[in-house]
Amino acid sequence: MKCVIFALILMLPAGIFAQNGENSQKFALVIGNGEYKNLNRLVNPVNDADDVARALEYLGFKVEKLLNANLFQMEEAVTRLKNRLNASEETFGFFFYAGHGVQSNGENFLIPVGENIPSENYLRNRALSVQVVLDDLNDAGNSLNVVVLDACRDNPFSWSRSGSANRGLAFVSRQPADSIIVYATSAGQTASDGEGRNGLFTSQFLPNLLTPGLEVSEIFRRTGADVSRESANRQIPAIYSQFFGIAYLGAGPDGANTISKPSTLPWIQQPGVSQGKTNDGSTRLWSLGASVGSSFATPWFVGTIRGTIAPFNYSFLEIGVDLGTLSEIQDADYYSVYPFLHYALYLPFMEKSGWYIGAGGCFLSGEYSFPEGKTKVGYLTASFTTGFNLLGFLDISYSLRTDFSRVMNKFSVGYSYRFKQ
Repeated sequence: MKCVIFALILMLPAGIFAQNGENSQKFALVIGNGEYKNLNRLVNPVNDADDVARALEYLGFKVEKLLNANLFQMEEAVTRLKNRLNASEETFGFFFYAGHGVQSNGENFLIPVGENIPSENYLRNRALSVQVVLDDLNDAGNSLNVVVLDACRDNPFSWSRSGSANRGLAFVSRQPADSIIVYATSAGQTASDGEGRNGLFTSQFLPNLLTPGLEVSEIFRRTGADVSRESANRQIPAIYSQFFGIAYLGAGPDGANTISKPSTLPWIQQPGVSQGKTNDGSTRLWSLGASVGSSFATPWFVGTIRGTIAPFNYSFLEIGVDLGTLSEIQDADYYSVYPFLHYALYLPFMEKSGWYIGAGGCFLSGEYSFPEGKTKVGYLTASFTTGFNLLGFLDISYSLRTDFSRVMNKFSVGYSYRFKQ
């Protein structure tokens, strides 16, 4: 089943005079749903939500972000956003949703994570109505609201074949006054999910959102042109405007120098540039691996079994054990066990490959077998490691270990399978 993307933008200004985002209170709700249990899992929504939230924070919005939210969480968050916007007519609002979305009898619904929807009749009680979101924001009475829905347009439910629910979203039947409604593609049509981190529409929308001094209508005009060009006109956004004013989500033309250009924001790809698949640091990597090598101190042969987890962005925690045999001491047999733990950073933050450097600790437990008898050793060591992962599976590393009375070195080459979050 193809994944589709759509965007709906609602604008409710108080009048036709210019609004500058720097001089207004700005609130946003960002939701990304991808970990569906009863439907197709979606890869991009969490990435899209993360990136949009960061962009809005950069523009001065106070952002509430929900990832893989249920219906109750979504409804409560919409109510909180409405209440914040109610505080003043000068507030700006922004609602963003990424995840599954369907239409039924001309009404659009956003699908929460974890909800069981056995037939079309359950949509109204188990999914969030887009019209309800629009009505709530309209009731807030603030000067500007932007609602962006970035969702999968192919109906994911098997019962859609026999019901009235169709692919794509329907046009909003009750479009509020002073509003702009923007779909990422024409109604009832599918949109590209993109080949990189974001869907096609969102990948083109984000840089335009962050371009200094762009009026809101110009943001979507440029985004529409970029999407059409990138898709060779296979995906053409639809814009319906009842807004005749001028508004800026960030700084206006007089304050444009206070907003950095998109090229200085590393998590945003420039319009018209193929994203490909990159690890921009917000993608976490895990691995399982094994390697063989030698030590420049006892033992001569070292076998390593290890795994890494990624508790934080831009880094990983490596946990493993070295098993060593063969002694450099004449007439002595030797074995050792080295449990170790390293906290490491990626230096270039490349996709599954690249340099890393880290530090941690080890505990050595070993035994020599001399002709005269056996001798056991055990001590803690500090460990420093650096290495390079090539092609996502070939790992070459060097470690220096010391108990601060002597230095031991280890060089190893092995296999490491890496997988993303």
